[in-house]
Amino acid sequence: MNSPDIGLDTLLDLDGSILEQEGGYWIKIEVLRIPTSEHAHHGIRYSLTLHDKYGA
Repeated sequence: MNSPDIGLDTLLDLDGSILEQEGGYWIKIEVLRIPTSEHAHHGIRYSLTLHDKYGA
């Protein structure tokens, strides 16, 4: 029986999070579970992006 992966669950819970930073910058986190493949053997697609106060 597989035990739950607390780290993975925590990562998935961060999906959609926006973290405000100094100077009007902000960080957006996107995390999705996807089917496993050769390029995503872990079954996770993720993005961590840094934006300025204008969203660029």
